[in-house]
Amino acid sequence: MNRSRHVLSYAVLVICATLVCCTDKVEHSGNIQLYYNQTTLSELDHEIARSNTNERYSAVLKGLRWCVIFFDNDKNFDFTFSNYMTMLDELSLHSRRDSFTSIVHTLIQKEFKRVIPRLPKLFEANEDGYEEFINILPIAYHHQIPIQPLQEFANVHFAHVNLSDKIQKFKRAARHLNYELLTDLVIEAAFIDMDYRWKADRDFRLPPNGYQAILKECEAIPFLYNYKSEKYHDQNYYATHVLLALNHYGQKPLKPSATSDKVFFYLTGQYNRIRYHVDDLDLLSECLYCFKQFAPMNVEFIGEGERYIISQQHEDGSWGTSDDFKGDPYDQFHPTWTAIVLLVQEP
Repeated sequence: MNRSRHVLSYAVLVICATLVCCTDKVEHSGNIQLYYNQTTLSELDHEIARSNTNERYSAVLKGLRWCVIFFDNDKNFDFTFSNYMTMLDELSLHSRRDSFTSIVHTLIQKEFKRVIPRLPKLFEANEDGYEEFINILPIAYHHQIPIQPLQEFANVHFAHVNLSDKIQKFKRAARHLNYELLTDLVIEAAFIDMDYRWKADRDFRLPPNGYQAILKECEAIPFLYNYKSEKYHDQNYYATHVLLALNHYGQKPLKPSATSDKVFFYLTGQYNRIRYHVDDLDLLSECLYCFKQFAPMNVEFIGEGERYIISQQHEDGSWGTSDDFKGDPYDQFHPTWTAIVLLVQEP
């Protein structure tokens, strides 16, 4: 055998060995090659083919399919892992379809396994990093993720982090009507309360639980700004996130209260402006999501809004504007997140 044939044979062996070694890493679905989640992609493709006559469910499936492809990229995965898990958990909670819930549950378990060696990169060893880390714990408990690796990481990585009580910080933000900061603090309070609800304090050092006090403070926070104000955008997102905090991002029913009534009636009063003039699909989806937590079945304006959301889906399954897709991974992902957690709630 001459040298060129030796070289060719060696090259073939190298290629074959590479393919064998990568079998559990690089995965294929048609023309798409994924590094992590081909099985999930294949299951979604099968479910899409099986459900192509149901426009609403197909939109959810295609949206999740886009997310699976988007988060196969490690940069996207690392940048917004906590939000990605929150979305998947919401999907698993709101869907009444066993096949879909099973796909999502398995995907959550796989993505937690993927994240364990990446945790030091994702979460800084400071208070902000720890607060973001504990946001993933309610999802971990809900989906039976092994807690020990998370516990071992937290014990070392956050050993010297001091945890503060956020109630006074919230009151200061309320006095200045800093809606953006209020939104962040409401979200933090909700996830801390969810941690205590799952009894994570048995396994992790948690901040003080100021959830009840903070949501009580929300009763007195006014909605002063109209659509012409620069603060109108942040005011609206604060409103939707108060209701998301009250229902623990889908983990418990939304019960009427003075705070929830105040926010609900504010959003109801703003709906036509949001639907027809504001041009913010993310906000529209969040408003409709909140209305569905309160409203009786088959409210026409909710149905019309949902049909509009479906009509805005892109061919690849995503939602969002060109400006969204020029932003960071969170900006790119958020429109699709808000759309599919709304639409997964079937009438």
